[in-house]
Amino acid sequence: MQHIRSLCAAAVFTISSPVPATADALLTDVTLVDVATGTLTEGQDVLIEGATIAAIGPDVTAPDSVPRLDGGGRYLIPGLWDSHVHVFSTPTEPDTALALYLLNGVTGIRDMGGLWPFAAQKALQARIESGDVLGPRLVLSGAWVDAAPGSWPGMFLADTPDEARAVVDRIAQQGWAAVKSYSMLDQRTYLALAEAATKAGLPLVGHIPERVALKTAISAGQDGMEHFGRVTMACATAEERMLDDLRRAMDAGADQQAILAVMAKRNRIILETWDQQLCDETLAQMAEAGLHVSPTLVVADFYTGTLPAPDAPRMKMIPAETRDAWTQPDFRLDAMTDELRSLAQDSIALDRRTFAMAHAAGVPILASSDASFANPYLFHGFSLLDELDLYVAAGLSPREALFTATVAPPRFFGIADQDGTLAAGHRADLALVDANPLQDLRTLRNPYAVVAGGRLLDRAALDGLRDDLLAAGR
Repeated sequence: MQHIRSLCAAAVFTISSPVPATADALLTDVTLVDVATGTLTEGQDVLIEGATIAAIGPDVTAPDSVPRLDGGGRYLIPGLWDSHVHVFSTPTEPDTALALYLLNGVTGIRDMGGLWPFAAQKALQARIESGDVLGPRLVLSGAWVDAAPGSWPGMFLADTPDEARAVVDRIAQQGWAAVKSYSMLDQRTYLALAEAATKAGLPLVGHIPERVALKTAISAGQDGMEHFGRVTMACATAEERMLDDLRRAMDAGADQQAILAVMAKRNRIILETWDQQLCDETLAQMAEAGLHVSPTLVVADFYTGTLPAPDAPRMKMIPAETRDAWTQPDFRLDAMTDELRSLAQDSIALDRRTFAMAHAAGVPILASSDASFANPYLFHGFSLLDELDLYVAAGLSPREALFTATVAPPRFFGIADQDGTLAAGHRADLALVDANPLQDLRTLRNPYAVVAGGRLLDRAALDGLRDDLLAAGR
């Protein structure tokens, strides 16, 4: 990781648009999908000017010079969002990642931490916004704050409340979209971080630190939490005992291996002490507080070995050096004990049961995958669609699952020109699919066309993206 960081520090932007794309377009005869209400409006035309939807209606006109795409009655939805990704873990990762997102209809991503300097991340974000680089809209929320020495290279570090307050000042000055708490913060430092983020007007998102109870995070005003396991843990009557076990170990100076050993015991305890009534109470508190959750349920596939075949198209689109790195020993798998493996399916089932309860209780969900070259077998674009399928398997309707990837994210991020609806004046980030996605999400797997920042990629252009990725992955 240190080697990767040194390369990123010297990275120079050479990314260019991988396929031709038009700045204006008229989509004719499309069926508008209102994901928020579940209604359909047939026979509509959509005029795109620059990066914006200029007009919507049954008979929209445009100059003959404007390219047209006959929708043939197909279904137009807001482009998808993946609310937890990492696209800056290698010097050239965006070259692959941005194209993979568009290929899968993902037109917005929230990056949650990387190894590139922040100035370089901002530069790429600006080039996407200006149309100089073709890619999904980028929200930079990766100002992750951890206790020393940090779980990953390049983190902000804070071991005291004063250091937490100073770190938030730096994050605010640099212009990050949020403050991200991380796993090893102690409670006093975490609470100071939360208070400072509120004063700075920045949302607090990220991990619930491993020594902090979920209800403490709710009281502290955490706005968004990453990964779902801590929700299930908060539904266990032994949550405080598990936290105390780790507090004692860390207070005694435990090393990483000892810390992981303490945490490895949690799955059995959670399975044995999970309580329905406590869970209902906890989820109600989360919903009332508006604590958004980015579940990343798809991450479990890595730990259970549910992996794509080596010749799967998604594998072939990944650079060869990344595929090779994914076959090497991984510290996360090394920390898996025989007991954890034996409990894995029961633990996953309980997470998904608790997830369905959370949705039913009104806990806001942000579809998310944790895709990154640093996270083996979590794929930019593809894994977001896998995640949505898991939501449906857990009991959500296709519309409810789609809501978590279209409507909920831009509203949570406070994006002025997007709210997950299709309307004149909104940014033109769209996906056109063959079938009604409110009935079946499989149609998302092969979009007929994608519009990213007003730039139209028809099926031929998307096929060109796919072919270029396959060629680059050889």
